[in-house]
Amino acid sequence: MSNDKKDFFDYDSYVNKKTGNGKSGKSGKKNGKKAVQDKQDKRNEQKPPKFVPADEKDRESAKKTAKKQDKDSIENIKRMLDEALDESQEDMAEFTEEIEVPDAPVSNPEGLRRKLYFLFGIVISLLAIVGLYSTVVFTVDVVKDFADNTQQKNEFARFVYPIVICDPAPFNQTVKLRSETLITAALWDIILYEDKSKYEADFDMIIVPELDVEQHGTKLFGTGLSFEHQSIIGVEVQFYYDESIKSYRIPSNPKHFTYSPYIEDMTRVGERYTLTVGYVSPTPAWLTLTSEEEPSPEKYVEYVVSKRGNEMTLVAIQESDKKVESPHGL
Repeated sequence: MSNDKKDFFDYDSYVNKKTGNGKSGKSGKKNGKKAVQDKQDKRNEQKPPKFVPADEKDRESAKKTAKKQDKDSIENIKRMLDEALDESQEDMAEFTEEIEVPDAPVSNPEGLRRKLYFLFGIVISLLAIVGLYSTVVFTVDVVKDFADNTQQKNEFARFVYPIVICDPAPFNQTVKLRSETLITAALWDIILYEDKSKYEADFDMIIVPELDVEQHGTKLFGTGLSFEHQSIIGVEVQFYYDESIKSYRIPSNPKHFTYSPYIEDMTRVGERYTLTVGYVSPTPAWLTLTSEEEPSPEKYVEYVVSKRGNEMTLVAIQESDKKVESPHGL
């Protein structure tokens, strides 16, 4: 037998030898297969490693490294999440306390409600003060206007009183008045308001120069008047004119008064006042001007008076539309 033949492994001869002329049972077949497999494994181990280029090695290494880094990153993230979830509530509270939020609004409904009530109270108090002040001012103005109005009415009543006693007929121009009316009103003005002690007395009479009569007539009716001096003989009162001394003899304290004035109403246009004058009879002047009760006039007359400063002048007398109310509502 040659060397080649010696080196060649004869599988069939080996199997026959082990199993005895090629006859074997199931165990023999298994042992044979195992022996073949072991032999093949030894041959594979003896084969040289397959050649791999350098570039492919680098790529494989880079892929492995990237996969390892990704895996490590995922593991780190999972670990951080687990640690965050495992933190206690106290640690979270301490962490939140350290965070300061100065601009964060603090909700306090009760405090806000108190502030609103306080502001509302201040507003109500201010309105009450303003209302009280307005009421006081209004009351003062009303009282002042009433007082001024009453004072003016009394001044006008005092002015027209000597004319009301005469009860002249309506007129529009004083220059057309009769001398009798002018003289009678002037003499009554002297009796009511003049200092009678300066005149010469003759028993219960005083002697008044005609010049004084004209002055009082001008004060009541204005300028441009024409006087014809004469005696005035009335039912209750007589005024005697003495031409020799150009004077009048008049009673110093007459006991009879025909009418007293009561100013019911007055309106103003510029310097002119229109007075609704009630004729009250027979009431002394001081009762009419000082009584708190309203008198009951017998009739009403419109007086037009011009007032400049403290000076008054009668301009006209007109009939009044105001009617006297019937007593007891009849």
